[in-house]
Amino acid sequence: MSTIVRTKKPSRSGPGWYGYAIAFSLTMMLGLTVNYSAFSELNKESTENEKLAKRIESVTSENLVIQEQIHYLKNDPKTIEREVKKFGLRRPTEKVSVPANK
Repeated sequence: MSTIVRTKKPSRSGPGWYGYAIAFSLTMMLGLTVNYSAFSELNKESTENEKLAKRIESVTSENLVIQEQIHYLKNDPKTIEREVKKFGLRRPTEKVSVPANK
């Protein structure tokens, strides 16, 4: 008769919870990586938003100054006359003094 010898199966190296711990660790690392990327992107967008808000404020105030200038150019005769003189124009009845060459 032949004798059957049963061999003992090799046991795992370490407790069974190692697999769960590794899976949990990998999941946490993946989650942290995704969240860090999102946080970095949020910071960049926030900084850009602040820059654009300052630029909008600057352009808006510049626009108000220009609108005021347009209003005066349309309605104020003294402003119109001052700007016309910058181009060297004069009224037909106005005499212009010319410097003499000496």
